[in-house]
Amino acid sequence: MKYTVKAAAMATGVSESRLRTWERRYGIPRPTRSATGRRLYDEHDLAIIRRMAALAAAGVSAAEAAAAARSEEAAPPAAPVAAPSEEHPLISELLEASLAYDEPGITRVIREAVGTAWEKALEEVLFPVLYRLGEHWGEGVVSCATEHFTTEVIRRELAAALAAAPDPLPDAPSALLACPEEERHELGLLAMALLLSQRGLRVFYLGGDVPAPDLVFAIGKTNPDAVCLAATTASGLASLGRTVRSLVSVRAPVRLFVGGPAFGRGYGEDSIPGARLPHSLGAAADAISNTLSTRS
Repeated sequence: MKYTVKAAAMATGVSESRLRTWERRYGIPRPTRSATGRRLYDEHDLAIIRRMAALAAAGVSAAEAAAAARSEEAAPPAAPVAAPSEEHPLISELLEASLAYDEPGITRVIREAVGTAWEKALEEVLFPVLYRLGEHWGEGVVSCATEHFTTEVIRRELAAALAAAPDPLPDAPSALLACPEEERHELGLLAMALLLSQRGLRVFYLGGDVPAPDLVFAIGKTNPDAVCLAATTASGLASLGRTVRSLVSVRAPVRLFVGGPAFGRGYGEDSIPGARLPHSLGAAADAISNTLSTRS
């Protein structure tokens, strides 16, 4: 897949002007050019950009961040996840409804996919469709507004399901969920809140873009057994690292779980404390639930 400079900026969170400056001053990245001279970035270029952005966000100077990112540039990009041999039949229906901005149609397909099992619907239909829409946007086939529209309809259904979840037992373990400051992509975290609630946990859901001091304050007020932080972007991961270090410095008495799409991409996550969650939402919910059920 090839990205224009505008698409690359939106995909990485690094402005177009900064991308051009990095290329001119530090040789990061090295996009190819179209026949008309336009910059064209591939997935490996985006990974290098995100790596440099994460290092810069962590306080590394631009020159040092570029040198570190450049030293990793020869590494091959991660192999793509193999697509399932048979695609869920509702994926095409949801895509069609999304492209038509058909809100009743999107809602109908979501509810049909969910039935009584949100977990399978999220992993086999809803997130695959959002990923597909993101790919189409990167290719210039659809507007990002299409993905946002579908995301908001899914968010509404998730929030309604969370509100309708049975009340937990008074002595049930509790978890506080948040995205750190600068991380606003919190749909996966909202889905995690629902899955944990369905497993009988008491859930305190703070959503996206939560500053570290406010998170510490909320922990003091709610006294959770665990805190789960998620990041989807390089800048979000850098912010997550700073937040975790804040929690460690104040010795917050909680079990700490970290996860999200930003992990496993080489953005510098190895130095972040906390139990790593599996990429699968269901497996991640099980990991938190099982750990807290055996707490002393």
